[in-house]
Amino acid sequence: MPKHRVTAPRDAWPDVLRVRFDALSLSDHQRHRLGQALGRWVLLAPDPLEVTRQTCEAVIAPIQRARRGVAASMRQVLGLVFPEAAPMLYSLREPRRRNRRDPRTDFAEHLKRHLGRCPQEWQDRAAPMLIVDPDGLGDGLLVQVWAASTLKRRVEAAGRYFDCCRVSGLPCVLHSAGVKARLRELQEAGSRPAAATIEIASLLAFSSALFPEKDHGWLEKTHRSLKKIAAASPSRNAGRALPADDLRQFGLEIFALADRKFEEARLRRDFEEAHMLARTALALVLLTEAPMRVGALASIDVTPGLLSRLGVIHVEGCYTKTGEAETRLFSGDAVRCLASYISRHRAAMALPTENKLFVGDNGLAVLGATLSENIGRLTEEQLGRRVTAHPIRHSAANFIVARAPEEAALASVILGHRTSGVTPVYTRRAGQVLASQSHAEAARRTAERLGADTEVFRRKTGKAPRRKRQDRALRKKR
Repeated sequence: MPKHRVTAPRDAWPDVLRVRFDALSLSDHQRHRLGQALGRWVLLAPDPLEVTRQTCEAVIAPIQRARRGVAASMRQVLGLVFPEAAPMLYSLREPRRRNRRDPRTDFAEHLKRHLGRCPQEWQDRAAPMLIVDPDGLGDGLLVQVWAASTLKRRVEAAGRYFDCCRVSGLPCVLHSAGVKARLRELQEAGSRPAAATIEIASLLAFSSALFPEKDHGWLEKTHRSLKKIAAASPSRNAGRALPADDLRQFGLEIFALADRKFEEARLRRDFEEAHMLARTALALVLLTEAPMRVGALASIDVTPGLLSRLGVIHVEGCYTKTGEAETRLFSGDAVRCLASYISRHRAAMALPTENKLFVGDNGLAVLGATLSENIGRLTEEQLGRRVTAHPIRHSAANFIVARAPEEAALASVILGHRTSGVTPVYTRRAGQVLASQSHAEAARRTAERLGADTEVFRRKTGKAPRRKRQDRALRKKR
């Protein structure tokens, strides 16, 4: 009985395949493993020289279910021998299986873990208010009233306060000495005044909800004082903001680099690297041109007609601060990057069932927090300053105020703020810009009327800088 073969011998390979495979730079182990996979392809494929999606699905898909390693080797060797088909080959893989966790269960465990850092009196008061029902019908009062992120932040702030009291040797009660110790700890850690204000506000809100009968006037006064200090201090986002046009140009340059890496890619990790750069650069370009929330950006769907109307992207109201649907327009450069990402980079990664614009290496949709983290890491590595998604909104607002200060109120509209309470921030900044422009114009007119040459004060002269007094030689007394 003849021996059953799972791969075709080298003599049975087409000459084109044999020449291309021999030209690859591979180790002995790789040459054996990939040669076995290519021989299996020659044996199973109707036409070994025709690598189409239909043929690959018919040949590789059955092997994928039984032997994932063999299927991966077949995709790898076909991508090396047929570079033009590599993106299509890697898009055929199955998603990685992940055990999905229940978010409400994780939420309940998070609250329980941090509440355990509080004294027993606080735990007894908070336990009935922090009940997280799996069905959402019997939730506690605080779970119903506060958002999940707000409740997490306030419970964590209480836990950190009591940890500070234990480290400082103070009693685990809410008193002025403990608050002073906590503020001192934040200051030593280099936290900004705004962070300290949020910490005290969270502690005040949680304590007031658990013990409404107690007097919290002293803590409210502390919070008001910290709020004034924070308002006069520069924010973290203001320190990380860069000009919006510079960020946009940087994103376009990175996307061009991603396109070059995609053209040179042959292996799976090469396509993943190119896709990561393209996804991050595209998100950066879109955010600088339309400063929407990063969660709204991650929610964009690739609809069948998107390629024909790339200049317009629709955002559902559930992903905006105002709760209303928005339509965003983009420039020609952004449209070109968007078309390239959809037709090349995303096509090599996205699963056929995924309809979100931004996907990960596993072919599934990514969160807005992931996009923001990628942007921050890229800008920190390339520009030396970590710029995440939220500071880009500040950069866009500053750009509007600087270019058209008389239309500063539009910044709040373009950024999609929920209320008009933020508008005075931009109008005050615009007032400063207009005042400086008016002062410069008045100085210029006065100089022209008097015939004064003000440029002499701006020109650099060739004179050596005057030495300081301590650098001069001492005079001899006569």
